[in-house]
Order: sequence, then C-alpha cells, then structure tokens
Amino acid sequence: MEFVNSLLSQTLVYATVYTLVSLGIVIAGRTGIFNVSGEGVLLVSASVGFMASFLSHSWIVGFLAGAAMGALFGLILVFLHETFKVNQFILGIFLVILGTGLSDLLYKLIMGVRLEAPIAPQMPVVNVLSHVPIVSAILDQNPIVYFMYLATALAWWFFYRTKIGLETRAIGESPQAADVVGVNVRRRRYVATIVGSALMGIAGAFLPIYVTGTYNPNMSGGRGFMAIGIAIFASWKPHRALLGGLVFAAVEVISFQLQIISDAIPYQFFLMLPFVVVIIIMMIFRKRIEFPSSIGKPYSRE
Repeated sequence: MEFVNSLLSQTLVYATVYTLVSLGIVIAGRTGIFNVSGEGVLLVSASVGFMASFLSHSWIVGFLAGAAMGALFGLILVFLHETFKVNQFILGIFLVILGTGLSDLLYKLIMGVRLEAPIAPQMPVVNVLSHVPIVSAILDQNPIVYFMYLATALAWWFFYRTKIGLETRAIGESPQAADVVGVNVRRRRYVATIVGSALMGIAGAFLPIYVTGTYNPNMSGGRGFMAIGIAIFASWKPHRALLGGLVFAAVEVISFQLQIISDAIPYQFFLMLPFVVVIIIMMIFRKRIEFPSSIGKPYSRE
C-alpha cells in the first residue's frame, strides 16, 4: 500500500505540470488561439522562476516570476497574431525556439558557472490526512498541486456556468457571431492567451523549484509538446485536461519505475513511452475529438 501511495503521490506531482500547460492551451483555444509554445514557455519560466526563487529565497517569488514570464510570451503570441495576422503555429514554433535558447542564456548570464548546483527554497507540504492511504497521496501535497485542482475547477465553472464563459466559448466557435452581439473578440483573446500562458509559466517554475530542486537545461523533457496532445484529447474541456494530465503523468512515473527494475531494456525505451502513449490515445479517440471551429484562424472585424 505504501508503494501505491508513493506512486499516486508522484503521479499527481507530474500531472500538475501536464495539466497546467494543457489547461493554458485549452483556455486560449476556446477563443480560437492555438498556443503550441508550451515547451518554450516551460523552459524559460523554469529558468526565470528558479533564479527568482533562489535569489529572493522565496518560492512564492519564483512562481510569480514564472507566471510573469509565461504571460509575457502569451502577450507576444497574441499581439503578433492579432495585429499582424501571423500564423499561430509559426508563432508557436518561434516562441519554442526563443524560450529554449533564452532559458540557458539568462541562466548563464545571471547565475554564471557554479561548482555546486544551486538549490531552490523548500516548498511546504500540506498535511491533511497523513495516515489514510490513497487519500493522503491526494491531499498531502504542495500548494501548487492544490492550485492545479483549483485552476481546473475554476476554468470549468467559468466556461460552463457563467455568461462571460459562454461568450468566450462562442468566440472559439464563431468570432463573427460573438462580435455581432457585442463581445470584444480581440480583448477576450488577449486575456485568455495571457492567462493561459501564465499557467504554463507556473508549471515551468514548478519543475526546478519542487520537482528537481534545481535548474537543468532542457528539463521540460518534451512535456510542453505532450500537453498539446492532452488538450486535443480533452476536446478543449478543462476537466478532461486534468484527466489527460493524470494519465500521461502515470505513464511517466511508471516508466521511471520500470527503468529502475529493468536492466535488460535500454532506458531510452522507457523515456519514449509517454510519447508513444500520446500517439496511441490520439488514434483511439480520433473520432471523438472536437475542435473549436475558429481555432488557428485569424479574425478581422469587417
């Protein structure tokens, strides 16, 4: 039971990264912006968030810095798309490359070369039901896991229980129709993309501050790309993004365990398992996947 508890606890930690990034994609996607820059946002936010937490001795400052960096990348994406009608996917690839290079550059400029790896300030763990199996793995977690629960619930409530959320979903289906009834399409796209990218930034800062305790180049490990598959699998629904995050996190955690107990199979095989699972799930559920009608398309008010 202790092994199962540990496995579930680790799964929730990694699911936080997947869920927050895919949730950011879902939120922007509901307004027609397909933000595929998650990998770059993860890396640059990991770098900036870690440095901010280390230099300020505060993990909270680190997450705020990560969120700010993510929001900045979201602003760049939506500004270039809405103002100059640059293709969203080209912008996303550009931001991935920019974030990847900028993450190491900023780290080397600010932190320099160190003989010992700097360690992030320790995050607290909320102990609720420490002696209850399974339940303790879900509830005895760090604040960012709780933030992931809250962000998913709020996103679902916003899109399916509020008038503004309904209007925002309408933009993703038909921005022309939403514009006719007085919805400011451009403003909603700006807000959704910036907020979604800020969530990605928090996920990026989470990696070095809590998961590894220090910053390493390319530490995102392709999770930003896999989050795109999760968002598509979720059909742009927040609660299904959480489900997808849990599934892929479980695959990743199990692959780690298999690397430990198996000597005959090269570890590279287990590293590719999450990517293989993404492809398999996309193939299985391909007929059930839904896209907002206007996603990836620019909109000009006539």
